[in-house]
Parts: sequence; structure tokens; C-alpha cells
Amino acid sequence: MGMVNKFHIDQQTLKDIHIAASIDGSVFGIFDQTVTEGGQQILRNLFYSPLGEVDLIEQRHAKIKRLIPFININFSFDRLGLKDLQLYISNHHTEGVIVFNFLNLFRLNTPEYFYKKRHIIEVCEVLIKTRAFVMQCLAQTEDLVMLTIRDKIEKCLQNFFKSQLYKISMLKVNTFNIDYYDRMIRKYLAEDLIDIFNFIYEVDAYLSIAKVAVHQSFCFPSVYSKGQSGSIEIKGLYHIFHKSPVKNDVLMTKSKKIWFLTGANMAGKSTIIKTISIAVYLTHIGFPVPAYSLKTDVLDGLFTSVNLFDDIELGYSHFYSEAIRLKTILDQLDKKSNALIILDELFKGTNHNDASQAILEVIKYLSEIDGPSVIISSHITDLYQDLKSMPSIEFIKLDIEKDVNGLPIFTYKVTKGVAEERLGMWLLNKSGVFDSCKRLIS
Repeated sequence: MGMVNKFHIDQQTLKDIHIAASIDGSVFGIFDQTVTEGGQQILRNLFYSPLGEVDLIEQRHAKIKRLIPFININFSFDRLGLKDLQLYISNHHTEGVIVFNFLNLFRLNTPEYFYKKRHIIEVCEVLIKTRAFVMQCLAQTEDLVMLTIRDKIEKCLQNFFKSQLYKISMLKVNTFNIDYYDRMIRKYLAEDLIDIFNFIYEVDAYLSIAKVAVHQSFCFPSVYSKGQSGSIEIKGLYHIFHKSPVKNDVLMTKSKKIWFLTGANMAGKSTIIKTISIAVYLTHIGFPVPAYSLKTDVLDGLFTSVNLFDDIELGYSHFYSEAIRLKTILDQLDKKSNALIILDELFKGTNHNDASQAILEVIKYLSEIDGPSVIISSHITDLYQDLKSMPSIEFIKLDIEKDVNGLPIFTYKVTKGVAEERLGMWLLNKSGVFDSCKRLIS
């Protein structure tokens, strides 16, 4: 058996693209529509377990797609109640002789009696509710997993109800049968009940993803084995957090594996690279993606350098922090890596001349490495003259149009070329900085 390919990503990248919690929200939060703690934990495990094999990604797709027909069927449970019930079931019943006598009547007002009675009733309520969901699903399609769970539910319910009407109002729990029911749940039916609860949690997790896929019209990526196409092709890609997003097409090929991305301030460079990063990550956890379509080989990693700061404790300047981050990324790659590397405003922590020279040298080295795709965003557009002779570089810009008065219109659309706009002074005027200065002078 061959080695299993892995998808590598580090904490800095997860932070850069808001995969985990942040002030701006998190990608996980978009998909988390779970109604149970167990479902949320499964969703979290899926979300932080990227995959490096085509078949594993496709298996995850299949589990999500399997539940799409059922997204409108009622699936609601008491979040804390289920957790409490599972603890009750897991607390295995100790063996003992059940004695029915007059002394049992004195238990009616004890906490133990009410605790047992409430949990017996709630277990039956969960079984009835789960059965209703499963039966509605089976009415649409025969699903082997659901057929198995249906049979387990029936087996459990038949111990509490004489008919198959299964109404809570027909369940009579009293001082003479409460120990029997309690023992039935925590000893004889415990294994089946745990299976049913695990079924609820798994359905909850995958149903949550399925709902997002349908309601937000996300696509399921087409994924190929490593090196098969050598390209990343995305149609209609948009940022997952934006309510009225601009959609872009993205194409990175093996022959044009380095994007030199330029654009004026506020043109959207950081947004588009985060959008691409999020799409690549979602692809490799087997989740649907905010796009019309996405085709890519399985990548073995995603690494970004977006939100870096000076490291005061280590005495690192911003520029040196950028250099260390780039080294950290490269040290995580092997020679055959096809990872995607994204560097936002590379070497912005130094002067123009040093940054130009540093970017040029880094790109020269990266262009000679056979494998990784790289996106480098920069405001240093005059590097075009030095880079245009390199065949592996694609020059991409964020397009800006002008209105009738010559004022900029930010389209947030990517197109081929190099951005020539100089909007620094216009943005300063727009911000009102100079008016504030004049007020202090006068």
C-alpha cells in the first residue's frame, strides 16, 4: 500500500484566511448550522481535517450530497438535552434484583425518581423524533444506513409501546415499571441507543453542510490526482463573507505558475487572494465552494503570508518577520510539492528599492522550483520590466474604471495586465486627512 498524500497547512495560514474564529467571523461559522453539540464536534473535526486523496474528498462529497434531498425535513433536537441523555445512557445500569413492593410508593417524590422518569420519557421522545425524520427520508429514497437505524429505533421503541403508534401520551412510567425501563435503556438497549445518537450527530453535521451548499448555491469541486492537469481553474469565484460579492474567474496553469498581482489601494488584492485561499482549503476538506465550478489537482498544501506584524519579543522588524515567514513556508515543502503559496504585499516592511530587489530575487528562485503555484501581490508595478522576460509569470491586476468625471470605479475584477493607477493622493483627499490638518493650522 502506497503512502497517503497529505494536505499541509499551518496556523498562520488558518489565521490569515479566517478559517478559525476572528473578529470578521469565521469560515467555520458559515457552515455551522448544527443543532446538537455532537453534530458540531463532528463538523469541527471534518473542518480541520484536510484531505490529500481524491477518493477521500469524493467520499466526503457523497456523504454531503446524500443528505441534500432531506434539507427541508424537520430535524430539531434539544442541544443540551441530547448531551444529558447520552451521559445518562452511558452511565451503565448496575445489575440488581428489581423488587416491586409497597415501599416503592415512597420514591415518588425523590429526585432519583424524577430524574429517571424524565430521562426515560426524553429517550423515547428522541427515538420518536428520529424515527419521523428517518421515515420521511426513506419515503424519498432507500438508504441502507437509514434502514438500519430505522430497525434499531423500532427495536428500542417496542420495549416501551404496545402498538406502533409511538405517542408519548401513551407511555406510562410509574413506580412499578420505572426500574425496568431504566434498566432496559442503560443495560440492554444502550449499544443501540448510542448508535442512534451517533447517527443523529453525523446527520446533523453533514446536513448542516448540505443546507449551506443549497441555500448559497455553492459548487462541489472536481478534483484530480496530483499532477494530472497542473492547473487550478475556478469559474464565478466569490468571497464567502460578502453579501453582494463580485465574481471572478481564476486560472493558474503549470506553464504560468506564478501570479504577479497588482492593484491600487482598495482595489481588492487582499480580498481576491483570501477568496482563492478559502476556496482551495474548502476543496481539500471536501466541502462545497462559493463558485460556479472549480477544477484542480489535489494539492499537498496551502501557505499564506498576509497578516504579519513586528515581533517585539524576538526583536524582529516587519521586513525580517516577512523573510522568516517565507523561509518557514519553503521549509515545509518537499521538492515535489505542488502547494499553493500566497504572499500578500511581499516585503512591504522596507523601502521601495530594497523591496524591489528582494521580490525580484525571490521570484527568480521560485520560478526555478518545479512544483508550487505562487501568487505574489505587490504595489511595486515597475518590477514588470524585470519580470516580463520570465515565461512562468502571469501578470494579473485588479481592474479600475473611471466615471465621467475621471474618478475611479473599483470593479474588483481580475484581468490580465499590470495596474498603473496611482490613487494614494486621491484616497488621502477622500479620507479628509488634509482638511483635518488645515483645521489645526488655521
